[in-house]
Amino acid sequence: MSQIKNKEQTKVKILSAVGEVLAEEGYQALGVNRIAKQAGVAKTLIYRYFGGLEGLIQAYGETDSFWPSVEEIRGMPEAEFKALTLRERCRTIFKNFRIALKNRPHTVAIYAWEMVENNEITKSLIASRTRSSLNLVREMMGQDHIEMTDYDHEITAMLGAALLHLTIRESLDSPFAGLDLKEQATWDRFDGALETLFSAIEALYKSKKESKSKKENTLKKSKPAE
Repeated sequence: MSQIKNKEQTKVKILSAVGEVLAEEGYQALGVNRIAKQAGVAKTLIYRYFGGLEGLIQAYGETDSFWPSVEEIRGMPEAEFKALTLRERCRTIFKNFRIALKNRPHTVAIYAWEMVENNEITKSLIASRTRSSLNLVREMMGQDHIEMTDYDHEITAMLGAALLHLTIRESLDSPFAGLDLKEQATWDRFDGALETLFSAIEALYKSKKESKSKKENTLKKSKPAE
């Protein structure tokens, strides 16, 4: 039992070392030797537990320490979340995503590195993150989802990218568009802006749903009695 426990502890140390090296030195410093040194373990353990650097990066991209889980972003039991209105679901996810990023400074730093480097490591992390993001989109739209616009996915992508960009600039103490991102009042106004956008999306959704229902009722009435 203690051997299994030690193995899991060592794997956690190695995975943590990946985040530390990426955040502090960037992708160019990432290698088996550097990670082993950061973790304080023999490099043979990286090959034994992860099969090499590629497997290690993939495993790191799937950890909750790098990217928040659906459960964390949802922030409440699934049944309770699904009972929310579309606007409330959207707002909850973006608010909790913001908190999750604040609690993961290494992830924010890695995002900053990704803007200037594009390699196989970047692609591996992006692939893992994309799978998680798609799950979040499905959660956001809810169990009664219909296509609200022709650009549902693109709207979500733009809002997510904006949130990430602003969070990176906040970590660098860099204002944006005259806004001090270190001030809570600035983020409160962002919340207000999102509330306005999500209210409009919800109104569009309701309008489209009502229109669909009316068309279905009209078709039923127009069918000749058998």
